[in-house]
Amino acid sequence: MKKTTVITLILVGLLALGVFCVQTIKAEDQGNITINADGSITPSTAPVQQTGDTYTLTGDVHGSTTVMRSNTTFDGNGHILTGGQGVGGLSVGCNYYSSTTSVGASNVTVRNLTVKGSVFGISLVETTNALVFNNTISETGNGPLSLDEPTAGIYVSGGGSNTIKGNNLVNNYVGIYFIETQKNLIVGNNIVNCSNTFLGSGGPAIVFWGASNNTIYHNNFINNPQQAYAASFNSPFSVNTWDNGYLSGGNYWSDYKTKYPNAAEIGNTRIGDTAYVIDSENRDRYPLMEPFVAPPQITLLSPVNQVYNESSVDLVFTTNEAVNWTGYSLDGRQNVTVTGNSTITGIPNGSHSLVVYANDTLGNMGSSETLTFSVAVPAPVPLVLASAGLGIAVLVVGVGLFYYVKKRLAASRGK
Repeated sequence: MKKTTVITLILVGLLALGVFCVQTIKAEDQGNITINADGSITPSTAPVQQTGDTYTLTGDVHGSTTVMRSNTTFDGNGHILTGGQGVGGLSVGCNYYSSTTSVGASNVTVRNLTVKGSVFGISLVETTNALVFNNTISETGNGPLSLDEPTAGIYVSGGGSNTIKGNNLVNNYVGIYFIETQKNLIVGNNIVNCSNTFLGSGGPAIVFWGASNNTIYHNNFINNPQQAYAASFNSPFSVNTWDNGYLSGGNYWSDYKTKYPNAAEIGNTRIGDTAYVIDSENRDRYPLMEPFVAPPQITLLSPVNQVYNESSVDLVFTTNEAVNWTGYSLDGRQNVTVTGNSTITGIPNGSHSLVVYANDTLGNMGSSETLTFSVAVPAPVPLVLASAGLGIAVLVVGVGLFYYVKKRLAASRGK
């Protein structure tokens, strides 16, 4: 190799490192937020409101946000988190800026967050049973370092049994990247236009590296240079399931008709009769002929997980789109139709579960998360005891009045 070429490569590498370091410092200087393992918030002035186990953004943030606490919900509340091409984004289970970093968290929900312009949009590090739901992530990447370092809208490393659901991933270098993790569910996401402006090309929409036994269906892979990629450190492939069986179907691939021009729909199922092949070990057996339309998303606001001392509770919920039917099921019983927010009456004492359902105009049925609450109405005083108590009170008053009158008469006679 020529000396000038070596020098050029070294200069490019130093320039890339300098840009990365400056950008990371910039992100640090502009404010990073941590939900600590003990539940405290650093800094205390961060625009985050805590209500029980739920942490809600109250304003936009420029910097990185880290969730170290398990059994927690982080609600972006529609606000924007920008990373400025530093590390940025939101990470669960790993604090990039702490000298006493701990790794791993469980049962964490990240929802309703918009992330723009960071290396990783949302990262799960050694995290289990997390739910990443209804987030919008765009323009993630790492400039020239993307050549050697995986960057993605959603990045999952280690852990497992997480659910990635209903997210919009647009114009990221890679949509979702899984590394050495298993039993994750990826459903109902839109992964569109993966690209990298620095490289002039894009990465795969979804990558599995040493990550097997994951399930992927009802996702829309649209206009990506490479739709999917699977590999492994120790074996030729990562092996995953790419559909939810016949009739439910697999995923929508925008290049399906280009790859398989003779494919046809099976009846009126909207499922193609030719499998979409990723590699010899990974294939979508029941690809969708049309983009998947997600069912309504329902947020249940009332009741909440607490004990009520009355047999009626308010039913309050919201949906993310217009719907033509709503109803609820209490304790798994038959659905009760409601036309909006209402009151559930006649609830007996004890623990109860509640699910709200909604149908959109296309007939897609959505449901809320199952909520549990309890009713403990104090027992009324028995009528017999109340009557007896009243009788005793009347008797006591009567006897007292008798002796009072008798005493007054005696006193008047003695005058």
